[in-house]
Amino acid sequence: MTKAVMHDQPTATWVAELNALGKNRQAALFIIDFEGQSARIWPTASLDTRQLQFNFRGVGNDLSAPPLYDRELIESAQFPQPENYRAAFKVVAAGLQRGDSFLTNLTMPVPVKLAADLYELYAVAKADYRLWWNDRLACFSPETFVRISGEGRISSYPMKGTALDNPEARSALLSSEKEIAEHATIVDLIRNDLSRVAKRVRVDRYRYLQRIESPRGNLLQTSSEISGALGTEWQDRLGSILADLLPAGSVSGAPKPATINIIRRAEGRDRGYYCGIAGFFDGRTFDSCVLIRLVEKLADSSHRFWAGGGITTRSVWEEEYRELCNKVRIPRAVNSFSLH
Repeated sequence: MTKAVMHDQPTATWVAELNALGKNRQAALFIIDFEGQSARIWPTASLDTRQLQFNFRGVGNDLSAPPLYDRELIESAQFPQPENYRAAFKVVAAGLQRGDSFLTNLTMPVPVKLAADLYELYAVAKADYRLWWNDRLACFSPETFVRISGEGRISSYPMKGTALDNPEARSALLSSEKEIAEHATIVDLIRNDLSRVAKRVRVDRYRYLQRIESPRGNLLQTSSEISGALGTEWQDRLGSILADLLPAGSVSGAPKPATINIIRRAEGRDRGYYCGIAGFFDGRTFDSCVLIRLVEKLADSSHRFWAGGGITTRSVWEEEYRELCNKVRIPRAVNSFSLH
C-alpha cells in the first residue's frame, strides 16, 4: 500500500505517485496547486477527520452538521483599491492587445474578517465540492474540473460568466458579446485540452445557467459540459492525464503558456492552491473540482478570500472589478437550470 504523502511534492513525483495509486486501484484524496508544481496526497486509510474533511457531490468523510444560524460569516472585506486592480488589469490588457493571449484570468486575494473559523465556513457552505484542511484553507467550489467514469468517460464543466441574480443582470449576462465570446473561448480551450488525453470529444451541453445563493445575494454563472473517451485502464495513468490537463483552463486562459506568464506579471504573487484542483479517486472512478471560492488562513491567523474573473479585449476594468468584489461571499445553495 502506498504511504500517505504529507508534504508538498514536485510535479514528477506527484505524477508518478498518482499513477501508482491508480494502477493499484488505491483510493486517495489529493490537491494540486495552480501551476501543478506541488501536491499533497492522502490515501483514504490515512485521512484524519480532525485535520481534513471533504464532501464531493455527496462522497467523502464529511462529519459536519450545518449550523442553525443563517447569517453572513464574512464580517468585513478589504477589497483591492480600484487603482491597484486597474494597474493589474492594464498588464493583462497589454498582453491581450499584443496577441499573447486571447483570454486571461485575473485574480486577487481579498483580506477578510470572519465571524467564524474555517471549519464553520466549511460546515455552513453549500456547494458541490467542499474541502476543509485544518488551519490552512476552506473551499466551497461550484466548479467541476473533470469527472471520469469507471468505463473511461471523461467530462468537464467549465464555468465562465458571472452576474448578480436579478432580471437586469441576467439579461446583460446572456446578451453580452464579451461574455458570449469568453464562454466560447473557454469551451474551445477545454475541448482542445480533453483532446490531448481523450478521443471523440464533444460538447454535450452549452452555456446553461447555475444559481449560487448566499445571504449577501445570489449569483448566476454560465457553464457548459464537454466530454470524451479515455479508453480502458485509464486509472494506470491518472497522474499523467491530470498533468496534461493542468492548469485548469477556466481559471488560467489561452493559450496557456503565454497566458501564465501574463498572470505572473499582473498578479505578482503565487496563487498556491487557489485555482488548483482537488481530486478524489475511489479506486475505480474519479471526481475533482477547481479550487475556487477559497478562504486561506495565513501564518498571522488572518484570512484572505481569493476571487477573480476572465479578461478579454472586450472587458471593462470597472465591470471586472465589481465582479471580483461580488464573488466574495459564502454560498448557501446551488441550483442549475436551462437558459430556455
